[in-house]
Amino acid sequence: MTKNKTFIFLFAILIILIICILTFMRYPTVAVLGYHGFTKDKESSDNLVMNIDNFEKQLQYLKLNHYHTLTLKELYEYKENKRMIPIKSVLITMDDGYQSNYDLAFPLLKKYNMNAVVFYIGENKDKNDPNYMSVETLNKIKNEYPNIEIASHSYQLHERGAIYKGKEKIKNDFKKMKEIISTQYFAYPYGDYNQDIKEVLKEENYRLAFTFGPKENHRKMYFFDSNYEIPRLNISNDMPLWKFALRISLPF
Repeated sequence: MTKNKTFIFLFAILIILIICILTFMRYPTVAVLGYHGFTKDKESSDNLVMNIDNFEKQLQYLKLNHYHTLTLKELYEYKENKRMIPIKSVLITMDDGYQSNYDLAFPLLKKYNMNAVVFYIGENKDKNDPNYMSVETLNKIKNEYPNIEIASHSYQLHERGAIYKGKEKIKNDFKKMKEIISTQYFAYPYGDYNQDIKEVLKEENYRLAFTFGPKENHRKMYFFDSNYEIPRLNISNDMPLWKFALRISLPF
């Protein structure tokens, strides 16, 4: 290869790198962090139940490293190209609506001035199960924790295969959920989705819908991801802090 060709080749590589960097700065990937319940116990038999001390260390890391915790509206407006967001942006989510969210996690989120969203299962209100937040607790959150949003995890679709029983069942489920909360945001039960539920979400004017891994969806969100297939990262109790830091720092 001649000197001129070498120069042209290197110059082209440089231009591509500059374009990639500028694109990433304008359209950064977002770590959508997925949690469930919390506990004070050092050991947990369920890896989805996070030790609250581990959770606080993660929040401290986010704070010390100047991460911005997004609201759902901010993420939606970013996806619609109506807002720029900081390169270091995350969305904190919690599934199901456990009482431990309110008792343990919310005070820490308030302490560190961070936003988060709970995807609530509507059927919980009928169970009278102390492990889940009641509707009364949901109403208290509005005043006590304005940094916490409540969105839908369905009313009664949180069982394997429920979304495959037809659009009418899904529509009826959404109708029941509207009696509990008003929201335009949804997390698929178990991360499962199909064309029927996506069509209902669009018909009901939902803005964003979140899935979970595994495999290709177990990654950060890209700007060009479908609004109805937003991937999340599962944050498990056995994830050491260094791995947490690495996971949210990587661009994918």
